[in-house]
Amino acid sequence: MNRMQHYSPKTLTEYHEIYSELRSKDIIIFAGGTDVMVGRYELPQDAIIIDISGIAELEGIEKKEDKIFIGSSTTLNEILNSYQIQNNIPILIKAIKTMASEQIRNRATIGGNIGNASPAGDTITPLIVLGAEIEIFSPESNQHRIISIDELFCGPCATTLKKGEIITKIIIPLLLDNTIIYYFRKIGQRNAMTITKASLSAIAKLSEGKIEWIRLAPGSVSPVVKRMSKTEEFIKGKELTPHVINQAKEIISQEISPITDIRSTKVFRMLITQNLLENCLKKIQFGPKF
Repeated sequence: MNRMQHYSPKTLTEYHEIYSELRSKDIIIFAGGTDVMVGRYELPQDAIIIDISGIAELEGIEKKEDKIFIGSSTTLNEILNSYQIQNNIPILIKAIKTMASEQIRNRATIGGNIGNASPAGDTITPLIVLGAEIEIFSPESNQHRIISIDELFCGPCATTLKKGEIITKIIIPLLLDNTIIYYFRKIGQRNAMTITKASLSAIAKLSEGKIEWIRLAPGSVSPVVKRMSKTEEFIKGKELTPHVINQAKEIISQEISPITDIRSTKVFRMLITQNLLENCLKKIQFGPKF
């Protein structure tokens, strides 16, 4: 009878060596394992599992000049408790606070949330508008490469990662401007421990009553999370009058492609996204007390 094999490398070098021996087999790679545990009964009896959570190079949060580096195995609660993230990336804090339970956040990693590539992944929309980059390690070449986060996703729960490649770091450029406005909100079945029906992340700069620039990324309403370039371009340089907001809502509805599934309907997701955009723009216009 075949038995499940389990490996726990402690360094990237060790991971490279283990992978080199197993490259011809089907391998399951994980860090926190929260999603693997949900589907554990569906794993084949002869599954080969590599747990990368013990690799030191994948842990920790560090600020270097104008960037924040987050190791992919850093847990969601470690990010929540980081003063570097609290002080510099409030939108990511707000998003993670809406995710899962305290116990799950103690295990779940940011690399896992990104690597799952779910359109409902709550760390993904903030990282998209932040212009994050993803550092990737290839056990084939034993080398690292860096790509923009928008290059990582190629479909629902699908990435451009090659076999054996793992996310090692998330690199976030800091916006060194205290006038920048951050927005994150998600709609789910309840207020906590819920999967997203629709969400919206936004970063904007308001200057003399007009939008100097804005970045928008809705979640759970398209096969992959992406910025709303047409909506952004329309809003740029304009005062947020009711007419402009209504036009922006119409444009964003044409940029998304929601589906009907077990959590919500296409029509409801479309309406939610339009309403989230209106809420976002009014908060930018009137301030957080709106």
